[in-house]
Amino acid sequence: MGCSIGTDESISSSEKSSDQLRSNTGETLFASKREAPAKAILTEGSGIKTDGHPQVDENKIIFRKTFVPPEVKNRWKAVRILVQNKKEEKEGIQVVDLGTSVALEDSGLKVTVGPFLPNFMMDKMTYTSVGNEQLNPAVQLIVEDGGKIIYKGWAFKKFPTMYAFEHQIFSVKLLGAIPAAIS
Repeated sequence: MGCSIGTDESISSSEKSSDQLRSNTGETLFASKREAPAKAILTEGSGIKTDGHPQVDENKIIFRKTFVPPEVKNRWKAVRILVQNKKEEKEGIQVVDLGTSVALEDSGLKVTVGPFLPNFMMDKMTYTSVGNEQLNPAVQLIVEDGGKIIYKGWAFKKFPTMYAFEHQIFSVKLLGAIPAAIS
């Protein structure tokens, strides 16, 4: 499973850089699509899988906007991420300001961190946060390899394997957030 970004249909998202994925308002549009379609077993005439889940159209892209509520906006400065090099069996913690990027060693990979949502929630149209308490912290990540986007999605502190960035050498996990200085 994965969350991916889709915006302009004239250019595929894999050909865009992270800067091109932001709309004129500075918000990022998202599309969610399963990568590995599950085999649907339907109860005849019910439209519901026998496991109790509703049917999912595997080919339908759902576009969502990210909305950072006023009580969350400007309250968070940066995130702490754990970067693991699986090949060399080493890891390090990086502090990355929101909206900025960090290179992963000499790999050609660049990680851009987007908005931080302390209590991540989503509905059919929006990714947002319900309040400012860190109940379900998540940060939007865009990973590029030589300028080509190879991952677009969310990193969750409490659920690090859900929609995780998967790479043969590197993994990136959200450890926490750093609040902005409030005067």
